[in-house]
Amino acid sequence: MKKISLTTLGCAKNLADSENMLGLLHSSGYQVTTSPQKSDICIVNTCTFISESTNQSLDTLLDLADSGKDIIVSGCLAQRYKEALFDEIPKVKAILGTGDIEEIVNAVHWVSNNKEQRSFFRENKGYVASQTIPRIRLSGGISAYVKISEGCNHKCSFCIIPSLRGKLKSRPIEDIVKEIQSLSDEGVKEVILVSQDSTAYGIDIYNGQWKLAKLLEAIATQTKIPWVRLMYSYPGEVTDDMLRVIKQYDSLLKYIDIPLQHSHPKTLARMKRPVSSKETIDKIRNQIPNIALRTTFITGFPGETNEEFEDLQSFVISEKFDRAGVFTYSQEDTTHGASLEDQVPEKIKKERQKKLLEIQKEVSAQKNKELIGSKQKVLVEKKFDNYLVGRTYRDAPEIDGKVSISSINDRISDSLIGEFVDVKITKANDYDLFGEILI
Repeated sequence: MKKISLTTLGCAKNLADSENMLGLLHSSGYQVTTSPQKSDICIVNTCTFISESTNQSLDTLLDLADSGKDIIVSGCLAQRYKEALFDEIPKVKAILGTGDIEEIVNAVHWVSNNKEQRSFFRENKGYVASQTIPRIRLSGGISAYVKISEGCNHKCSFCIIPSLRGKLKSRPIEDIVKEIQSLSDEGVKEVILVSQDSTAYGIDIYNGQWKLAKLLEAIATQTKIPWVRLMYSYPGEVTDDMLRVIKQYDSLLKYIDIPLQHSHPKTLARMKRPVSSKETIDKIRNQIPNIALRTTFITGFPGETNEEFEDLQSFVISEKFDRAGVFTYSQEDTTHGASLEDQVPEKIKKERQKKLLEIQKEVSAQKNKELIGSKQKVLVEKKFDNYLVGRTYRDAPEIDGKVSISSINDRISDSLIGEFVDVKITKANDYDLFGEILI
């Protein structure tokens, strides 16, 4: 059989889809590699959320085409541009949309035996695998992403995702619990729950009711996974039950990722987002005082005035988020925001992004300095030189900070990789911590 490679671009949800594609291919007997150079057929699971991700996806496809590889395109870019990719890049031999993950074996078989191009699109948008679908994890030994739902019912005026991933589709609680327990049996210590809208989980399959609290409680009581991290919470859907459950169980990390996008009511109204950002944050902190909050903001949304941006700056200073990402507004066709007047010049978008990142950098540095002298539980991920590197509950993989750990006697054991250790924090910089193992 021909060797197959798979390149994943974009978010953790794409990574979960890629892991299922690899599992299906491996189960069908195909040789799978992560190196495009060593493969005969290259699968690229693409992203097109903003212009930068679209350009990255296209650049990757063009580079592979220039090297003579036959290409299969999956993911959001394929869903967005469909058969147009055949004309633009003749080396693209097959495409499958966001709902067609289980067609990957048929697509590879087709490209292996035919020279013609073929679309494997079906009717559905967005895919969420059950725990019975084979999976080869790419995310490392001790942490794993678990997709609890797919798609989104909101119509935020900057976001193209609903048109690419469709409406919300949730997995049953029992199916998710089985997958997480299986991951725990494999030695995974942390699962990261991902979706487009985690807080709306279950509304489509449980009689119109939000069931995230029930899901979290089931994971906490029916699995042995030590750490459960929640990502992609929608501000208008944070319930008292959800917060109560997170507070109650030790395995549910006191960490919530809640993309706010802005602070000013007028900007949020144009974004078609909840205008109660401050109330939501106060509610979370009042119920879980030690919560670590990650968020994201957009600068330069159409019509954003100097006054509105100053409000956002003040909000970031006053609220002191543990982590915050900042993106410039990307004008995506088919979205409501693309048709709005008063589009902000690119230069101003980037200037505002830089200012906001500088403010958050100072906030993050101060928060880290406040941890000096404290004891922190750290999940050790790897060894680097004579240091162990890990994360506290405040830090999600890849996007947040790290802890570099030394030993009092300068001896570090490889056996600690994948384990939890108590660390005394001795030093901090803008984003990372440094400490010594406590014996």
